[in-house]
Amino acid sequence: MDERITVEGFDPPKNRRHGPDGDLVDVQGWIHAPVDWEGGPRLERAWREKHGRSRLGVGLAVANNPRRHILLTNVSHDVDYLRTELETLIAEVLAAGDDHEHEPTT
Repeated sequence: MDERITVEGFDPPKNRRHGPDGDLVDVQGWIHAPVDWEGGPRLERAWREKHGRSRLGVGLAVANNPRRHILLTNVSHDVDYLRTELETLIAEVLAAGDDHEHEPTT
């Protein structure tokens, strides 16, 4: 399978609140991934491990559409930074490949 996953974009940040490291927001957006891609849980774990209190939720492919909804919570309002971080983690998850395929999902 050719696993080309790309970040399509983000909606404007919502729910601004003050955190110990500055203002935090929730951001929703979309990634484009093969319909049969099962790396969402690995990507979510990688985000959580790198960004602590922040969470990433990756939606499922619906009706054979490769566009998947994502939600980032407790993040900086800098969407350029979020895009870079997400693209970096996608590359890391893809590079890890089948090494983590049989890990239990949480």
